Amino acid sequence: MRNALRAVLPALAVLSLAACATITPAPAGPLKVGSGANVTLGRQWSDISLVMPGRHKKVRVLSIDGPLLNRLYLTDGLAPGDYLIKPLAKERPTPLVRADMSATERMEFVTDSISAMDYQRVTLAKPRPAKLGEASGVRFDVSAQTAEGLEIKGVAAVAETGGKIYVILYLAPAEHYFAATLPEAEAVMASARVG
Repeated sequence: MRNALRAVLPALAVLSLAACATITPAPAGPLKVGSGANVTLGRQWSDISLVMPGRHKKVRVLSIDGPLLNRLYLTDGLAPGDYLIKPLAKERPTPLVRADMSATERMEFVTDSISAMDYQRVTLAKPRPAKLGEASGVRFDVSAQTAEGLEIKGVAAVAETGGKIYVILYLAPAEHYFAATLPEAEAVMASARVG
């Protein structure tokens, strides 16, 4: 049964993506995230930004297999008061960027934003120094669960330069999809230029 689902899910995701007129290709090569951030895509992704509820206008969301199977969040510079995503539930406050956030607070901003996406049991692990272009930051692993209990894995990098926060966040189901597209997400992360 699991193998049958694994075979059918990508086809369903492709069909659902094809049915949406607001999803556009993000071809391999340079991609401008906004006025201050650029990445290079090693393959074609789909830009699903317009179908993602609650995202800030400075956030682009890409996917290879569909929004439920993998997502890559790329931000232009988020200034104090900006958010990555508005929460799906009113009971949860929107995590906001604050001036002079420490590296720990920037990581918490990302994990709190993942919680606002309605993921549960969000944890971070293995924080380590990272660079987004010339900007020094921190990279870390994340894990979470959907409300239905599906295990989610992710990796994030966050850096601050010029008083703005830049985030790259990759999320996918732990079984198959995370490992399958992690090299593509890591290549995008390594190509980032911000500031």
